[in-house]
Amino acid sequence: DGKVPIVLVIEPDSLPNLSTNQADPRCGNPATAKAYREGIAYAVKSIAEATTAVTMYLDAGHGGWLGWKNNMEDFVRTVSGLDVAQHLRGFATNVAGYQALGEMCPEYDWCLPSSGHSGSDSCCYDPC
Repeated sequence: DGKVPIVLVIEPDSLPNLSTNQADPRCGNPATAKAYREGIAYAVKSIAEATTAVTMYLDAGHGGWLGWKNNMEDFVRTVSGLDVAQHLRGFATNVAGYQALGEMCPEYDWCLPSSGHSGSDSCCYDPC
């Protein structure tokens, strides 16, 4: 009825987990991966078809999961393949697993050995 705004965070944990744990047979096996992808796409599309009065965000884990380039790239590919972007307002982070924000580094790969930095900068400290 439009009287109360409704916001949903879709599927905390599963898509970030799928992107980072593909080698784990409990998470990365073909049946589980298919269920994650198809289930989330179905949920988003079904809600979008049922009402326009809901704003949806997709869970994007936290820096401990998607803070590495390869994990982030895999997550982007996975989300792109769901064909639901037109139904989403954006992403929600720190939903199912929390990571303290700490201090932001100047670049996403600042603390990696290949970056040429020492990794001892205060932004490289990860409390998790």
